[in-house]
Amino acid sequence: MNKFKNGFLGFLAAALILGLSPVSATAAQDNNEITVQQVEGNNEIAFVEPLDSISKSSNDNPNDVNPNEIKEVQYLLSYNNATGVQSTRLLEPNETIETLDSVTPLAQGGVVYGVLLTPIDGAAEADISFRINGFVGSKPNRIDLTYTLFRGVQRGTTGTSVGGCTASIQGILNVKEGKTVVCNKKISQTGYYFGKVDLNIKNALGVSMGTDSSQTRQILTNKRATVYPHHYDPYSNKTMAEPARTDWARTASVTWGKTERGVYIKKYSELYPSNGWNWDGAVTHIHHVRPREYGGTNAFDNLIPIPARVHESIVSPWFTGY
Repeated sequence: MNKFKNGFLGFLAAALILGLSPVSATAAQDNNEITVQQVEGNNEIAFVEPLDSISKSSNDNPNDVNPNEIKEVQYLLSYNNATGVQSTRLLEPNETIETLDSVTPLAQGGVVYGVLLTPIDGAAEADISFRINGFVGSKPNRIDLTYTLFRGVQRGTTGTSVGGCTASIQGILNVKEGKTVVCNKKISQTGYYFGKVDLNIKNALGVSMGTDSSQTRQILTNKRATVYPHHYDPYSNKTMAEPARTDWARTASVTWGKTERGVYIKKYSELYPSNGWNWDGAVTHIHHVRPREYGGTNAFDNLIPIPARVHESIVSPWFTGY
């Protein structure tokens, strides 16, 4: 009996030592171990929009939308220890841990987590983040994660993997709320990027209590990881459209000069006579949504007025990195 007791105490002490061994500064502070490894990608997946694609701007105009808003997607993965049944769903913006806890049976546990894709402007990199936002009921002791970054040539279609990471979060008693793990990946091409995170939550014995697969929002960036600019024209009530594809080839440009500019201004002013644009060329530019060097025409619907400073400092540089 004493041998068994001593052996058990030795095992427990070893577990404590391993659990306290710092893998990073953050891990040392909260007694959670984190290991992250890079993996290569070679597969495809269809993108499924996890959130309403409409992200209203500060003026709350339903036509002024920014599909490239950097925003966390929050999920609840719940599981029942007695039955082994699990379920997952997106959380509404007004849902909190407190409201979830009040309607979830104590026999059931759950992990509230968020996933986020953050392009690093100008660095040709993107971060996929996984964050534990809270728990409902019982807590897991380990979470195994697989991240994959995908690039698509069109919004909402199939994306090709450009690589990813694997990671594990493990605590002595359980994993901690607030723990964030980031997978950083290089990008080299313009694309509609999104991250996919697969997770497996486990108890102290290493037995899986639930698995899940979730996606971040889809973000359009150029090859420098600069997010596509958002521009709204309040007089025509139109938002500058995104490129329909990210693999446009360079071509000969159509002519654009004083005559073509005048034709556009005349038609625009007839359609929107109360507009407040100052048509001085040094103040207001007319932007080709599909640039002329990528096959864009002077068709009215391919043009939008834009402040000269915005065009010169934000929009044109984005296409330089296209």
